[in-house]
Amino acid sequence: MKKVILFVASFFAANLFAATDAQIINHFKNTIQVPNISVEVVERHSVEGVAGMDFVTLNLSDGTRAQKLSIFTKDDLIFPDVISIKQGGSIKEMMEMAELQKKMSVLYKKEDKKNILSIGNDAKKETIVIFTDPECPYCRQELDGIEERLKTNNIKIIFTPVHERSSLEKSVLIYNEAAKAKNDAEKIKIMRKYYDENVKYDQKISDAEVARIEELKSKYFGAGVKGVPFIVREKELLK
Repeated sequence: MKKVILFVASFFAANLFAATDAQIINHFKNTIQVPNISVEVVERHSVEGVAGMDFVTLNLSDGTRAQKLSIFTKDDLIFPDVISIKQGGSIKEMMEMAELQKKMSVLYKKEDKKNILSIGNDAKKETIVIFTDPECPYCRQELDGIEERLKTNNIKIIFTPVHERSSLEKSVLIYNEAAKAKNDAEKIKIMRKYYDENVKYDQKISDAEVARIEELKSKYFGAGVKGVPFIVREKELLK
């Protein structure tokens, strides 16, 4: 993957004299020092509030590896990112997040309720969705602060574990046991039980149950989630 990453850097060192799809593609093919490179413009959107500027997503591939790259273009100029003082950050990050949320929204609206563990049900609070993994150290840290989060948010949890089969099995066990919990405190206790690094369990988890969790992970990571914990406001997924 190193070559694929390196050829991206070479792009920004060169000048781009036009901003049409065809000229961007031609520029990459002539600039990137990777044999048989293919370049495709997969998405293009105007940048709200910046007249004449487009946000362009490219797919770069050498036949065995592929990488997506997002850029900005205006007139005969191209930018790896644009920082908005008014919005207080990277427009690239904002637009990439908006695209990710759009793709995730399609999945989330159809999600089986049994795959969503809900904690908190206060209509006055905003709901967040957390994608998590029982064996992820950062997810454990997130779980440590769940009571604090619940002071201001309702929480919905979807398990998308990235570790070995045991992380998928623990996800199954949490779903199964939490479904029988009488209250939120019991749900949190169940999660903490299986997030414990030293937890032992002797329940037999079927391949079908593991496949269900694997499918959850695959579809959300396929939409663009890159790691866990991943946290998003539910209202962004319900648009």
